[in-house]
Amino acid sequence: MSSTDLAHKGKLWLDNLIRARQASVIDEEVFAQLYRTHLYGVFNYCLFRVSRPAVAEDLTADTFERAWRARHRYRPEQAAFGTWLFTIARRVVIDWQRRQARRPLTKLDEQQPDETLSPELRVEESEGQIRLRRLIQTLRPAEQELIALKFGAGMSNGEIGQILGKSDTAVGSALHRLMQKLRAKWDEIK
Repeated sequence: MSSTDLAHKGKLWLDNLIRARQASVIDEEVFAQLYRTHLYGVFNYCLFRVSRPAVAEDLTADTFERAWRARHRYRPEQAAFGTWLFTIARRVVIDWQRRQARRPLTKLDEQQPDETLSPELRVEESEGQIRLRRLIQTLRPAEQELIALKFGAGMSNGEIGQILGKSDTAVGSALHRLMQKLRAKWDEIK
């Protein structure tokens, strides 16, 4: 059994536990388990969307804080916890992007940290990864969203469909077209 299968079974087990206990009693213990189960996926999703590790960490923390405060509104009969959580994560990222568009940051002095990758991290990344990141950044926001949910968060087409309000077939078709588009543009990005 692959690690992906084990992670999926763990998520199902937690969802069943929540249903058995009822959503109104997601206590600290259950939430801690949910946090450990979904932390990696939420962080990767945020990182795919903003391309800045420090910002992705902040957005991940904000996502879980909002989920904790709103846990009494979660309804397991409507969606899996992960679907509900990634809906929150999407809103957190969109809110952050809107704030950035309204208030672009200006460097105050030369001592302010640069948001680009450090030389050490750049060396660690392969040339292909750098090309792929540049290519993804040229995509429309909705296309970047699909990439982030599928490959950053590791979600299935069905889970993505629940979040985006589309069928899993529509998500699969969109991802297929997007992969074809990325392959066609691969040689254009230097």
